[in-house]
Amino acid sequence: MTQPAPASLSIERSLNRQVGAVVSAVMIMAAIASLIVTLIVFGDGIHAQLTAKADAAGDLIRRDIATALDLGIPFKELRGLDILAQQIASEMPEIAVIEVVQPTAVDSPLEASREFGSVWAGLIPGANDDALNMVLQQSILSNGAPVAALRITLDRDFMAEQMREVFFDTLIILIVTILVAIELMAYLTGRMLLGPLRVVQTALAARAAGRFPQYGQAKVSTAFSSVIAACNTANARISQRASVYLARPGITDFVLARDLQKTTSDSGASIIDARIPLFVFCFAEELQKSFLPLFVAELHQPTDLFAEDIMMGLPISMFMLVIAVLTPFAGKLVDRYGNRRLFLVGLLPAIAGYVMCAFAASGNDIVLGRSITAVGYAVITISCQSYIAKVVSARNRARGMAVFVGVLMAATLCGTAIGAILADWLDYKPVFVIAACLAGLAGVLGFLMLDPLETEKTPAAKGGAGSVLTLLRNHRFLSLLVFCAIPAKVVLTGVLYLFVPVYLVNLDVSQSEIGRIMMVYALVIIPISPLAAGFADRVGQNLKVAAMASFASGVVLFGLFLDPSAIMVLAIVAGLGIAHAFLKAPLIVSVMDVAESIPDVPMTAALGLLRTCERIGSFVGPILVAVLMTHFSDAGVAALVGAAVSVFAALLLILLRPAGPTQQSAA
Repeated sequence: MTQPAPASLSIERSLNRQVGAVVSAVMIMAAIASLIVTLIVFGDGIHAQLTAKADAAGDLIRRDIATALDLGIPFKELRGLDILAQQIASEMPEIAVIEVVQPTAVDSPLEASREFGSVWAGLIPGANDDALNMVLQQSILSNGAPVAALRITLDRDFMAEQMREVFFDTLIILIVTILVAIELMAYLTGRMLLGPLRVVQTALAARAAGRFPQYGQAKVSTAFSSVIAACNTANARISQRASVYLARPGITDFVLARDLQKTTSDSGASIIDARIPLFVFCFAEELQKSFLPLFVAELHQPTDLFAEDIMMGLPISMFMLVIAVLTPFAGKLVDRYGNRRLFLVGLLPAIAGYVMCAFAASGNDIVLGRSITAVGYAVITISCQSYIAKVVSARNRARGMAVFVGVLMAATLCGTAIGAILADWLDYKPVFVIAACLAGLAGVLGFLMLDPLETEKTPAAKGGAGSVLTLLRNHRFLSLLVFCAIPAKVVLTGVLYLFVPVYLVNLDVSQSEIGRIMMVYALVIIPISPLAAGFADRVGQNLKVAAMASFASGVVLFGLFLDPSAIMVLAIVAGLGIAHAFLKAPLIVSVMDVAESIPDVPMTAALGLLRTCERIGSFVGPILVAVLMTHFSDAGVAALVGAAVSVFAALLLILLRPAGPTQQSAA
């Protein structure tokens, strides 16, 4: 039977829910108001701009006609007007039709101005019917008398597309703003409120039990600091008096003496310390995801290592390969040198890689730059993951890992979206400069927020190659890697990052819409992952939850057989997000549980091996799917990958069933 959560946990969860609900409600209302105002302002602005461009085009044509008429050429004998009108219209996508009509065919300006007014009144907020002149007319004069009229029809589809682009860009920026605000709220609430409250609660409980230790002050000065300081002063006074009393002859209560005189120091380390630095760094890393293959294609040179098609995917594969190779060593370095120090050191190669990409002149430069960045990424992510693993309690491991996963997913969503917008505004290279600056900011935040946990590190002698071999000889651990961790990453990088964009391009879906569809994956994981982790903790069956989620991710891919459309791809991406939300944190906890049952194997070694195998899957995924795409139809590729993932998940459940209960993480 699951034990009830401690009162402190209930208070924290209740406070987090209440503060989160208030902040989210305020942010959502502000976002809606901002979105409405933006659309109104843009609607009025784009109409004025398009009208001005149409007037300029009309003036050009009328001037040419007027020149011909002044030379004595009759209007009916003018030639080439249709060619001139088509040429101007082709250079201005906002213009649908340019017509030169004789007076007998000219409608009244009032009727022409109202032709599409009722339709566009609902699409351009704030504009009235009189301002919505979708058909513009200008008189062509000869000797002061009208001989014809110029009619310019604006393209309603162009205006609708512009409105959609602005709507989605604004919506993306607002979503990113809300997510960043939530991350800041979580940090500030935990550091300035929940942390001190936890210390005060612990101090009161200790005094009630007859113990009077010393407690560390919170990192941020709050109203609770005075309470903690007063408690420390009172405890020191009581301990001093007790020492004098216990030193008197005949006093032999050594247990009481030990409890009274013992002093402890609460470091205040918490998972919230790693949230903001990790988020900022991963945000910087994800800025390039939406355009990296296009960037490679733009800079491809004949001297590059491979042909353009291969080079477009090579930076992603090399990035994953370098991480796969270095992750085990990163875990060992964390045990030896500490989390905060490795976080700061990892920023050096990361920033160097961004700078190299910013000044790249060929595809080879991009591959090298991304490989150098991968060195820093491997060190930083494993340092943050092990930091969270050290400071979280055993009963809340799934929730702790859900924080890690949630930060990565929030950064993925925000970085991918903002990176696409920045690339559209600034071009590709400046985005890497921005990424380097953000990585530097992450270093400053990491130095200020991360507690140095070096004194709690695992002895280095317990890690190394021996630990890896011990883990690989354990059939439960190996089964988790082969049948769950690796297939999940094959689906992520092979299907989501390669297959989905290519498939959507074949359906004539625009690049911006492809990015939005891919964002749904992270957008779904962010709210569902904590709920899934809590569910796994409650049922105490993390391994089964992970296996069933992996099975579901394979089944989802069969959707292309039902409807090979962009809407179905959107549904598949959302389905993968839901399945992986139930997979990520329970898989990490399952690995940690198995590692704890193996003697002399540090947790960082298990996490490092997990990350290595995941990166191997990430490296293999694009290559495997690319090979399949050359031999099978699109639906066939999705079905083959889905069937393999589902079969592997079923094998995982079968192989580990004889071991009895699969998880003991939730007591």
